[in-house]
Amino acid sequence: MQSFTASAESLSPLPGVMHAGGISLIRVSGADAVHFLHCQFTQAVENLGSRTTLAGYCSPKGRLLALMRVWMEGDDVMLALPASMAEGFLKRIRMYVLRAKVAFTPLDPAPQTLVFVGKAGEKAAAEMGLSIPAPGEVRAEGGVTLLGLPPSEAIEGFCAGGSRTLALFPAGTEFPFKPAPDAWRTAAVIAAGVPQILPETRERFVPQAVNLELVGGVSFKKGCYPGQEVVSRVQHIGETNRRAAIGRIAAAEDVLPGAPVYSDGDEAGSVILSSRIGNEALILYSATLSAIEKGVSLAPDGAKLANVPLPYRIRNVLTENA
Repeated sequence: MQSFTASAESLSPLPGVMHAGGISLIRVSGADAVHFLHCQFTQAVENLGSRTTLAGYCSPKGRLLALMRVWMEGDDVMLALPASMAEGFLKRIRMYVLRAKVAFTPLDPAPQTLVFVGKAGEKAAAEMGLSIPAPGEVRAEGGVTLLGLPPSEAIEGFCAGGSRTLALFPAGTEFPFKPAPDAWRTAAVIAAGVPQILPETRERFVPQAVNLELVGGVSFKKGCYPGQEVVSRVQHIGETNRRAAIGRIAAAEDVLPGAPVYSDGDEAGSVILSSRIGNEALILYSATLSAIEKGVSLAPDGAKLANVPLPYRIRNVLTENA
């Protein structure tokens, strides 16, 4: 059983070390594992090397069935996705294995998972003898796997901003501090403008409606995958009419994924992900462009969410990179 040390001073009022609960880790092994997943996901899995990426798994209609983080461990592909999505994802994708030499194995016992965020997280990691990887980089240090995630923006009361790292420690690892609750990790995810798909939003969004291609989760150069024609067509028409945006609002109760958002009294989209800390909620939602511009509310006659800037620009990645 491993143990690590870090000072209490490294944990700032806006936490830098968070518990990453509710994540399932799946090992995909076999001679055909890489090629099989490459042909199923929205992002390239072949030639990942020491990189990690987001990838979507779509229905034939181009709607997201799941979102996961992908990286290599030796010859095996590793997947991390919300625990509530794992069973349904495995049941569906195993239907398409057929004669391919591929095996899906959930990790049990699962590693201990933490997320380091910002300067406080970097300090805590350094005191534990760990270094923060660059976004998209995978490192293994002292039995710990470190995944560099897209950085987050500073949002008062929710996130200090800066680097984000998912750290996978051996099962049974003990820490000399109590990581901040998972709500803080979710807030950092939202502050990075990164979507998640949960059971309430399964098969609701095309990738562009949650900005997936803007956070590196879609490749328009790889070969076919389920729903690829729809996703490509949406991109080539010039611009989707739905996007993800961030807002904040006073909230006495949790705001649930899939809950509707309204503009001018009409339903205009839905919540992707939310985190309530104290009496305020930070919300990543998907809505029409016109609704985002006008402002949205959680009820037809409710108060509008205060706009929070995304950490990246809304753009067409194909035309900009042409």
